[in-house]
Amino acid sequence: MLIILSKSPFSGFDSVLKVALRIAEMEEVGILHIQDACIALTLPEYLRRTAKNRLELYGLREDCEARGLLKKIDKRVILVDYQGWVKLVMDKYDSIVSWI
Repeated sequence: MLIILSKSPFSGFDSVLKVALRIAEMEEVGILHIQDACIALTLPEYLRRTAKNRLELYGLREDCEARGLLKKIDKRVILVDYQGWVKLVMDKYDSIVSWI
């Protein structure tokens, strides 16, 4: 499952992480961060929680760049462009949830 996040992590990511962790027990889960959700990719606690539970993290390169975050994003995060986003949707994940 690919979860697409677009809101700031300061609006509360706890519920989405709980859902993602439950689903990760049954299938591979990736989280694509777009728009203001890209900020989460710079937060140590968020990165620790997701890495510990083997969630794959993606960031939309254009949105990270627009917010001046590229140099602050953890090396474990996979940056994708719009074409990479389409590949995630079409080739890697069977289901998609947009969390707004």
